[in-house]
Amino acid sequence: MKIALYNPVYDTTPFRDALREFPDIQFAVAEDEKNIPAAIEGAEILITGNRFYLPEAAALIREHGKSLRWLSFVTSGVDKAVASGLPKGVIVTNVAGMRAFAVAEQALALMLGLVRQIRATELARQREDWARDDVSPNMTNLARKHLVIVGTGAIGQDIARKAKAFDMHVTGISRRTDPLPHFDEVRGRDALIATTHEADMLLIAALAGPETDGMITREVIAAMKPTAFIVNIARGSLIDEPALIEALKAGRIAGAGLDVQETEPLPKDSPLWDMDNVLLTPHVAGAGDPGTVTPAAIFMENLRLWRAGKRLNKVVIEKT
Repeated sequence: MKIALYNPVYDTTPFRDALREFPDIQFAVAEDEKNIPAAIEGAEILITGNRFYLPEAAALIREHGKSLRWLSFVTSGVDKAVASGLPKGVIVTNVAGMRAFAVAEQALALMLGLVRQIRATELARQREDWARDDVSPNMTNLARKHLVIVGTGAIGQDIARKAKAFDMHVTGISRRTDPLPHFDEVRGRDALIATTHEADMLLIAALAGPETDGMITREVIAAMKPTAFIVNIARGSLIDEPALIEALKAGRIAGAGLDVQETEPLPKDSPLWDMDNVLLTPHVAGAGDPGTVTPAAIFMENLRLWRAGKRLNKVVIEKT
């Protein structure tokens, strides 16, 4: 069996070490696009990531990966890869939930930054301005606020757990409305606009895809209270960005915390850069220490299942 890996700047050592369990496996690494053809020729499995699975690489993978049967992503997201084009007849898995703790921390950082006026105080610091009397009247708290989390997967659930420590009332929006720990209630997606009317903080944590792209519509944004904030740690494609910018400019909502944008890197001419009511981070929510589970560990568990002919874990596409 041959396994290939294409994910530039990624440390392959954990995979090399783990694969010693199976001496019969040939492991090939494509360090850049030009190495893809040789690396994936005859490979049954490709380990890759969403960030670098772009159209040029995708074309080479489709052309030379005729033997591929399983794509194992070391990322939770696979949206760029799907848009770039996957080979036919492959199963696709990811590492969903692995970095939920880190993304949840980023969500709380953005939420706290917004209500505690961190951008305003940082701008004042740059001016060497002790702006206490100017800033403090605009500050508020997370305590007793209504947090609406759109998407109740692993990330949404960890955000809810952490938010309860701040004494927030937490409502989830999801396809399923089964009760979940740390959520005061879970409502269906058809209740999104009605629930947004109640939100002090609207937080987007849903997976990107055909069912969710654009779900935070102009109508949803218009339903927000003028004192409410929106935070997105999911994907920029989930929000109608022009409608969000209009609302922020007009002061129809209090502010936004965005780790993701519709176009990344954010274009130099985007008005989001200079808005005083916006906190921006460059798609780094998943960054931080390695946590307790690694992509290599998730892959090896699946590889054992694969070799035994059993169903894989974390399947996001049954077969392309």
